[in-house]
Amino acid sequence: MPAPDLQQRIADLNLLAQTLNQTLDLREALDAALVQICHLIGLDTAWIFLRGEADTFLLAARHQLPPALSYPGPAWDERCDCQTQCAAVPLDKAVQMVRCSRLREAVGDKWGLMQHASVPLRSGDEVLGILNVATTQWGRIAAPELQLLSAIGWLLGTAIARAQLYAHVKVRRVQEQRTLLALSQDLLVSEDLEPALQRLARVGARLLDADACAFVEADELAGRAVLRAAFGWNLPANLPWPLALDPASPHLWYLPERTSILADESLTPLPPLLASQGFHGHLGLAVDLGGAPVGTLMVNSRVPRQFLDDEVQLLGLLANQLAQTLERERLHQEALARQRLEQELDLAREIQASFLPHCCPSLPGYQIAAYYRAARQVGGDFYDFIELPPPPGSAPTAPGSPPRRGETVFRAGRLVAPDPQDLSSAQRLGIVIADVTDKGVPAALFMALSRTLLRATAIDGRQPAEVLQRANRLILADSRSGLFVTCFYLTLETASGHLTYANGGHNYPLHYATATGQVQPLRARGIVLGIVPDPQFEQHELMLQVGDVVLLYTDGVTEAMNPARELFGDERLHALLHAHAQRSPHEIINAVLAAVTEFAAGQAQSDDITMVVLKRNPLG
Repeated sequence: MPAPDLQQRIADLNLLAQTLNQTLDLREALDAALVQICHLIGLDTAWIFLRGEADTFLLAARHQLPPALSYPGPAWDERCDCQTQCAAVPLDKAVQMVRCSRLREAVGDKWGLMQHASVPLRSGDEVLGILNVATTQWGRIAAPELQLLSAIGWLLGTAIARAQLYAHVKVRRVQEQRTLLALSQDLLVSEDLEPALQRLARVGARLLDADACAFVEADELAGRAVLRAAFGWNLPANLPWPLALDPASPHLWYLPERTSILADESLTPLPPLLASQGFHGHLGLAVDLGGAPVGTLMVNSRVPRQFLDDEVQLLGLLANQLAQTLERERLHQEALARQRLEQELDLAREIQASFLPHCCPSLPGYQIAAYYRAARQVGGDFYDFIELPPPPGSAPTAPGSPPRRGETVFRAGRLVAPDPQDLSSAQRLGIVIADVTDKGVPAALFMALSRTLLRATAIDGRQPAEVLQRANRLILADSRSGLFVTCFYLTLETASGHLTYANGGHNYPLHYATATGQVQPLRARGIVLGIVPDPQFEQHELMLQVGDVVLLYTDGVTEAMNPARELFGDERLHALLHAHAQRSPHEIINAVLAAVTEFAAGQAQSDDITMVVLKRNPLG
């Protein structure tokens, strides 16, 4: 058999090596390799067995079998001598010539093949399989070919070991991914954080084949590191959980990222609880939330061990799971806090609503309507109706005067069932509208204070300017919040229609006079309440005629804004009152609300809206 020259043989071996290295599919690589092996040796028939469990051998690849050895077929049912020898006493030669028992027993055309060269395919001392190259009874394999078969056996053994290792790693990665997926699903449905953290610690130790796994949280407020979850640690009994691991430092800055001798490579002596564990191998990763470190996830072994890069990546995946769990818990707690706040604000809204009049007064010869809607759950606007004592020297109201129903009150944008406050016998009525210069809960609390002080000051019948002066002193004495309130206060003598009013820095109410058909603001100089100790307030008077209308409002109406950031403004409100003055107070309020809503064009309400409309009607 002519031998190829050395240069060609080296080239052919390199080609075989490339074939074995180009694919991780072992069966595909062996099939391709057999073709090249037969070409190199100058023979036609070869096959490869791979060793399985319990010393079984499975046919992994074959090339040009004779008809008597057709596969599948009865010739392959029994174990052959080369397999038996390999299982009992591992083949001790690089290449061994064997009289083939399988060929001997086969029935049919054998192409004269009677023996084969058996090459053990090894990884170290372990036999992974057998390469059989068949020859005829009289065929011989020369020494160079035997050496070549020995080299081929080494290449095949290396390729098989690499492919099996890859398959093992692949299976392990699939198992790791399955475990991580199961952990992620468990963490998603977990309602309690502590059991979720403990489960993550158990899974971390198992995935990295470590003795222990723990999450150490950085408690920045207390300035300490806290053991929040631990698996495989020897912990003292009957101590409150979580345990303080380092009472002096929230971050374990002194620990190396990974080491096989933890105590020796720590920059400072280990905290007593950590030192008592006897850890040697260590791998730790910082757990970040929003770029800020919140703790350390670490795995440990009690024997020296250097963790590998792929184990670092696996711990990184667990750290990401942990960060997501902590973030989800934070969001959950924030949602609970918001829910509690919403409930408290709902209660505050109900309490604040109780400060507003339940309904509008019923006065003979007058109609009154009111509307209030906060920009948030609670607000800083308020209005009030106060029954006042009659002016000095006035005659008592004649008994038996028929009452007249008042208009409906709208509170928080909702219609309240009519239940008029019967003030048909009242000779004087005080009307207050006010606006605290803030929103939300602080404004609501200040509103309650201001409303109480104004009512207490006005109820004995003082003149409007005096009421504002006294209320200002009381607000300054009781308030420490730095807030202030605008206020407009008027008194109405019901018999005559005489109005007296004073203004504490509030929007000027609008007066529609039937006699002239004009809308004029009720101007009166005055400063907001709660800023200076002794302000001066102008006081003016007006005789309200039949058909006249007074519209009191807060700046949530005139400062409503459209998408172009334009204000609704005073002029539009003047025009609306002029156009709708002949209607009832209820209808006037509805017209203003409709115009403001259309003007805003979907823009969110930015300030509280409050209106009170007073209209004088003929008696009867």
